[in-house]
Amino acid sequence: MICMVVKTTVTLEDELWKKFSIKVIEKYGGRKKTDIFEALAEAFVNNPQETIDEALDSWSRKQKRQKSSKS
Repeated sequence: MICMVVKTTVTLEDELWKKFSIKVIEKYGGRKKTDIFEALAEAFVNNPQETIDEALDSWSRKQKRQKSSKS
């Protein structure tokens, strides 16, 4: 399977970006903003009926499974 990565730019108001960054860091730790955007985009495309909380919970469980399988 070939996986292509696309780098893009999202334009947000500065204050919104700061609030988003703080929430991500508080809940998931640093350097997870891209992962969160990817999880939300994937949920939006694949499961449009899924809420934001459900999408993030699903992403969080997936991350935990990956960490435990590496141990």
